[in-house]
Amino acid sequence: MKSLSTSGVIATCLCAIMYCVSCAVPAPYTRAIEHPEATEIERFFQYFMSLRSLPREALSREYARQEAAFAQSHSAEDRLRLVLLLSLPHTDFENRLYALELLQVYLDGPEPPPTDLMDVAVFLMTFMENKTYRRAYEARIYNLKKDLAEKEHQLVEQQQTIKKLQEDLGAQRILHNNISKKLQEMLNEKERQFAVSRYLDKRLQDEIRNVKRLQEQIERIKDIEKSLIEREQKDNKGT
Repeated sequence: MKSLSTSGVIATCLCAIMYCVSCAVPAPYTRAIEHPEATEIERFFQYFMSLRSLPREALSREYARQEAAFAQSHSAEDRLRLVLLLSLPHTDFENRLYALELLQVYLDGPEPPPTDLMDVAVFLMTFMENKTYRRAYEARIYNLKKDLAEKEHQLVEQQQTIKKLQEDLGAQRILHNNISKKLQEMLNEKERQFAVSRYLDKRLQDEIRNVKRLQEQIERIKDIEKSLIEREQKDNKGT
């Protein structure tokens, strides 16, 4: 009895959505009241009926609200409501390809969704899916995979480039360290040679002063010797 009731609700929902798609102007605003005891399919149908009654400005606000709600909750109900909004014709936010992707991800999930919501998702997929959107969806998936492959190839090339740059950087660092070591050794040798040069220059100056003192001493000795010779000659003449 329950499955018969569910099928009847789905059929009613299908007729209502088909009627909505054929309508260019939304009906006057009257929001349906959701009862706590309503099933998931009934709540979804009530939500659909409330959308029919929204003017364009309110419909855009409802889309923004539902998009934010799904981004926060990622619940199945919010997902299907967003799919319904995206599939509405003649709106600024209509995007059936994105709606189809949301449905496909939901139906291909790792865990089976609840039966009622699965019925709604299958119904929406049946309602929306056609060859044009299927080809567009497959083309988008193909392009995404192609872009992913290109990005992976670029990543491998970048990793190889980074590895080569790291190797070059390592070689440059070794060369820099070797050159720095050689320069330091040369600088130390220059400092040593400069210290030796200063020591030898000091020794040379000391030797020059010593030679000068010796020359002065020799001159004094010569003067003394000369004076002694002259005195001796003078003494010899006196005798």
